Amino acid sequence: MDNKYFSAQKSETCKAKAHALFSGKGKLWKAVAISTLAICSTSCKQYSEGLNVDPNNFTDAPGESIIGQANLAWVMMSEGEASRMAGLFTDQYTGFSNQYINYNQYDVKSSDFDGIWTLNYTGGISQTRIVREKAIEAENTVLLGVAQIAEAEMAGELAALFGNVPYEQSAQPVEFPNPQYDDQMQVFADVQNLLTEALGNVGNAKVADAYGSPVFVENAASWAEVAHSLKARYYLITKEYDKALSEARMGISVKDASLMAYHSELSGQRNLYYQFGIEQRGGYLTATRSYLRRMINNGDVTANRLLFTPGEDQRLASYFQGSELNYQEGGYFAMDAAYPIMDWYENQLIIAECEVRQGNDDNARTAFNAVRNALSVQYGGDFPEVEVGGETLLKIILEEKYITLIGSVQVFHDMRRTDNVLGVPIKNSEFSNVPQRFLYPQVEINTNTSFPGIEGLFIETEVNQ
Repeated sequence: MDNKYFSAQKSETCKAKAHALFSGKGKLWKAVAISTLAICSTSCKQYSEGLNVDPNNFTDAPGESIIGQANLAWVMMSEGEASRMAGLFTDQYTGFSNQYINYNQYDVKSSDFDGIWTLNYTGGISQTRIVREKAIEAENTVLLGVAQIAEAEMAGELAALFGNVPYEQSAQPVEFPNPQYDDQMQVFADVQNLLTEALGNVGNAKVADAYGSPVFVENAASWAEVAHSLKARYYLITKEYDKALSEARMGISVKDASLMAYHSELSGQRNLYYQFGIEQRGGYLTATRSYLRRMINNGDVTANRLLFTPGEDQRLASYFQGSELNYQEGGYFAMDAAYPIMDWYENQLIIAECEVRQGNDDNARTAFNAVRNALSVQYGGDFPEVEVGGETLLKIILEEKYITLIGSVQVFHDMRRTDNVLGVPIKNSEFSNVPQRFLYPQVEINTNTSFPGIEGLFIETEVNQ
């Protein structure tokens, strides 16, 4: 990995990002400028330390450089604060210190979601829009397709987490200083259209060869398979299971073709969970009494585990050290541990769920058992195959996804989509349900006159009503 290239890339994208912020006059952009520069100071600076750069000389940057910032926002969306919050809400993790004690009890306020919102719009979609314009000007269809894929993912997650969100008018501060909110289902439709366009642009390009390195692991991943898997993900969220199955069949086909965030021991490239749990907020996030930890602890009978798995002893040791996340060398959250962004396991479990929902139990078992065999190889333990079908098989598939996709916001989507069929415990006795959405952030409440009004944490979004 060429760290000099990585540093130069980050320096250029920081300048482009700052230029974009201060060239616009929209209220949304003004409100998030401070937060975005904070992101730059903690992430961009780490990659450009020691370079002779004038921070006050904002210049333009080529789309090939700016796409790196969008990819980083994508990684941060998948592995950062949204991941941790979703993990608390789904009882994969436990908040154990400071404000995370409150989060653990669903005691959150609008400002707690400012960073997630800002990251996706200012750090992500605003950058993909710039890249798309530059790619069209340069007639670079592959770059255009990669930017479309990154934008589709961020728009899809915003809609899934918050409900109705600005999209069509977003990231256009001069034309639309107060962007209108689009219907959640319309945003999902726009996401699907964008991914379809992207598939026509990326061709057979590999992630490692075309604008994925150094943010993503250089493996066999292709942009087309990633796009198909993302289409499957969002069709699953909208409960269009036939379409999800069709797309997943064209999705990530082998484990080594998964889209993985690259991490190393270099400062600034370290696993984001490691940075949070070891370098920044030690003790805030644990697995103390978490449902996930109890579920994969074969000696714990308090979790309603459907499929006994001897190999869980090895997976438990990979995920956790006692009640802490395993940040040690070889652990799931180690300093240099790659992190799944869109991987084969998720795609395969989408196939399994959709097959059983279509009444194809044999096909569902084939897809599910492929996952179990891969887990056996990965952890060196016994992950028995299944022979059951119907509703029992469906619950076992969802159970495996809950465990395998540790930290993924997709688990939060699944829990709400299935009306918590796995019975994830409600952490606060004052409430009768698990959280149903992220709160609209304070930056929007304060600055966007198109803000439609506050929605409570337990109000279902349209897609789950």
